[in-house]
Order: sequence, then C-alpha cells, then structure tokens
Amino acid sequence: MSLPTNQPPLRSILSPILGLSLLLIVSACARTQPVLNITEEAVVTASGEAPSLAEVENAIVTACHDKSWLVDPTDEGHIVATAHVRHHTAIVDIVYSTERYSITYKDSDVLLYDGEKIHRNYNKWVQLLSERINLELNKL
Repeated sequence: MSLPTNQPPLRSILSPILGLSLLLIVSACARTQPVLNITEEAVVTASGEAPSLAEVENAIVTACHDKSWLVDPTDEGHIVATAHVRHHTAIVDIVYSTERYSITYKDSDVLLYDGEKIHRNYNKWVQLLSERINLELNKL
C-alpha cells in the first residue's frame, strides 16, 4: 500500500522546463541576422538638384555625429565610421558620390559576426544611420 503524496508528477515539472529551454535556444539564435549593407542608395535633395561632393560629405559626417559614430575621412568619396556602444564596436565603410552612397560592413567586435550574420543591433544601427544620412541630404 502506498501513501498518497502531494507532489506533482514528474511530467508536469519537466514540461515547463523543457519549454523554457527551447524558448531560450530559439531566442539566442534570433539575435543574429544577415549583415545589412546599404548599397547604391540614391542621394536625394529637397531642391532636386545634384549636390556637390563636399555637401554630400558634410551631410554624411553630420549624420554620423548625430548618431554617435566616429568619423575618419580616408579619401575623397570614402569615410570609415565607427560606433562604440557599451562594449560593442561596429566599423563601416561609407563610399559616396554626388549621386549615390553605400554603407558596408568593415569590422566589428563583440557583435557575433560569423562571416554572414551579425547581431541584430548592428543592422539597426546601420539602418538608423542611413535614415539620418537621407534626412541630412534632404536638407540640401
């Protein structure tokens, strides 16, 4: 004869633990996404006129500063921008002309980059930078 217990069956204890474990695994995988590169984005001004190369550079530099990216103009038509967020670092190449600009991945630190995918926050930072560049260009 067995004595009744008030303990739940093992299955009812393990089921939520297994579900939580699966959720943690899935959410960890979702932290990375394919690297976002902005390619050949059109330079659009409010006036509709083509800006000078210096105006495009100034708009990009202003946007970078507004979004807390450090700017290193390397050559005419090329800027290397670096973002430091907490202990993460993202470095991008920004190549531009009077008609188009591109933002491409250059390097990173502590952003889970594996050659194809990167932490989703990197993509968000690049998207926000591109939006800010477009805003600055539209002021011309």
